[in-house]
Amino acid sequence: MSTVPVYLGAAAKSNAQAGQVNQFLAAHNAQFIYPGTLQSSQATGSGVYSDTLSQWLAQTIVTGSAQTTIGSVQLQLSTVGGSPTLTLIPALQVGLYADSGGLPSGSALAAVSISSSYIYSSPFWVTVPLAATGLTGSTPYHIVTTLVGTTGHYYVWQHSNQVTGADTSPDGVTWANTAYGLMYKIFDQSGGTGGLLQTISEDSGARITNLAYDALNRISQITEYTTAQDGSPVVSTRTLTYTNGLLTGVS
Repeated sequence: MSTVPVYLGAAAKSNAQAGQVNQFLAAHNAQFIYPGTLQSSQATGSGVYSDTLSQWLAQTIVTGSAQTTIGSVQLQLSTVGGSPTLTLIPALQVGLYADSGGLPSGSALAAVSISSSYIYSSPFWVTVPLAATGLTGSTPYHIVTTLVGTTGHYYVWQHSNQVTGADTSPDGVTWANTAYGLMYKIFDQSGGTGGLLQTISEDSGARITNLAYDALNRISQITEYTTAQDGSPVVSTRTLTYTNGLLTGVS
């Protein structure tokens, strides 16, 4: 006679117990990002920054004439008072929103949560996996970051050399235009599965794996950013070396 096992619920920060296997039964969404085609960008910086400490930030983008998807976006972000090993800044929420009258509107069409360990203290292009389909060509949308941080610990987004394009909000509902733009790059999903896999995003950004390649298109580095149950970041980087075409070292 067969019996139905009783699974135990896992408790945060507790030791593992026999029968505590339910955490392996849930589905985990994963997004595979391949290099797509650059559709639009504002890539020249002004050296001026807007923070996430007191406001939501948004940048208007316009899809290409035949563009119906977004695979990833790159934003010129950095941290103030961040740490690669401590949770000094909560995760940054990045979303894609529809447009209404030149301002963000409605609920997010796509969204991802990015650990602070994924963003450096010096400005650089942060690749954000933000998959969206069913978009309309030649149509404005908005890339939005949420208000997050505490005094001395927050994110900043560098201004572009444009005098329009960015919006701010104190609450994510009421928006106002600004006299500057924010730096961004938008990529579609045209890379398909034929190119080199760039990023794997699991559970809406809770775990992000970036892959780097050498001149022979062999994986040369694997970097994983994982957000633990208590919110703390865990970063793991491994460098792969080859001899005569064979993998000979991982460090």
